[in-house]
Amino acid sequence: MPSSSGYLRQIPNLPQPLGGGKDKVFYTNGQTVAYNYTVPAGVNAGTFGPLTINSGVTVTVSSGSTWTVV
Repeated sequence: MPSSSGYLRQIPNLPQPLGGGKDKVFYTNGQTVAYNYTVPAGVNAGTFGPLTINSGVTVTVSSGSTWTVV
């Protein structure tokens, strides 16, 4: 994913789209949150649902951030 500032190239493990042939239009994610996670302050997160958060697991969204499940 090109960026004139180079910012996106600096993000480790940036998810890459998948697809057949040259069709790179699909992003995938798991369906279960099994470990505690905090969305850091100043960033946003997105997840494709449905989604299960295991019992006793906490997802914390820091102030100034959002988590959207689509």
